[in-house]
Amino acid sequence: MLRLVEQLQLQGEMQAVDPAAQARYILRGGRVEKVPGSLLEALRWPLSLAVARAALHELFVKPAVVEDESVYSFTARRFSPLVAERLLDPMASGIFGGDIRKLSMRACFPMLMDLERKHGSVVKGMLFGGPTGSDTLLDGTVKSDFVKKHEKSVSVSFTQGMSTLMDALADSVIQDPMADLQLNTRVTRLEVHGHNSASTKGPSFIVESKDPKTGEIHEPIKATHVFSTIPACYLAPAVKESAPGLAEALNEIKFVDMGMVHVGYNEKVLPTDGFGYLIPTAEREKVLGVVFDSNTFPVQNAEGKMQTRLSVMSGGAHFREVASLPEGELERNALDALKRHLGITRKPDYVRAMALTNGIPQYHVGFGQTLQRIEKQAARSAPGLFLGGNSFYGIGLADCVTHSKHLALQFAKSVSS
Repeated sequence: MLRLVEQLQLQGEMQAVDPAAQARYILRGGRVEKVPGSLLEALRWPLSLAVARAALHELFVKPAVVEDESVYSFTARRFSPLVAERLLDPMASGIFGGDIRKLSMRACFPMLMDLERKHGSVVKGMLFGGPTGSDTLLDGTVKSDFVKKHEKSVSVSFTQGMSTLMDALADSVIQDPMADLQLNTRVTRLEVHGHNSASTKGPSFIVESKDPKTGEIHEPIKATHVFSTIPACYLAPAVKESAPGLAEALNEIKFVDMGMVHVGYNEKVLPTDGFGYLIPTAEREKVLGVVFDSNTFPVQNAEGKMQTRLSVMSGGAHFREVASLPEGELERNALDALKRHLGITRKPDYVRAMALTNGIPQYHVGFGQTLQRIEKQAARSAPGLFLGGNSFYGIGLADCVTHSKHLALQFAKSVSS
């Protein structure tokens, strides 16, 4: 992703997380607790003894010969149920909105499984066998000083927010005389032609779409190749008529709905520093966690107002009704959590709630086999269709950008050979 930032000449606008926001918190017993960031802090943390025992225990646990298992199973087996439920659970909820008893360890946290396989222990692997990194990018390009400086950043944004990246991408396409960018467009049907004949000439696909607001039908697009990054749950009905096997495989990927409430205050009302806090499922809360946006990227704070900006996440596998809730109820749930967890009672100067239907794909146990079936069906019934987006090869933005680069290189190689 950093290379993309360079190519779009956005280095001057990109922002890394503010150093003052490095602290992380979790909710335990209804109270926000800081996750230790140093040995001294660890000695004072109530969970330190239990975590230390689990880490010591992990050193002597024999590796399991399994292709995949749930996040809970792996963590409880190697460490302890407490580590699974109090540390991995909130992390998995914050990233995937998922249930750790269903999420795939291989798909969600492959590095930890690899450490067990290579070193016999996660702890040993982290201490003595961590990745050394590379001086080159996926395409063989040598990493620039900019990439090296920021490649370990947990999160990045831009002075005017993440839309800066999307706008720059759109502008780069618009300026290309060979490109036609259609905004406000929803793909309704992807018709596959001639996939049973290797000698078929002409277009292999017809893409039908419409304006999601007005319902206006757009002129169909004929294409020999299609790169799709729309979620699997929307691609499946689009290809159902001409590639039913592919549609069936795509529907194996499940999704969860998410709720997001953005809250703003003109004054500083946060009682603590840090990045934010996550909430274990065992706390039985209606929110998954809170990001302290004004701490994380203070450069985005408007002068004289919005000095405190918070993003409250809800929904996921354990709160499935979130998409059906009125916006007012989402707001009330968020403000109630801020009051109880952080002691913020002041009425916000800004609040906006939204529900995201099918917000995050769920990489359940056996996801690798699901992905193989999808790839096999795509190659068989829709050759020329390239699959990207966060449904398949990683849900993060950086994952999507990396895989898109891989697809571009793969396509370039196929047409030049």
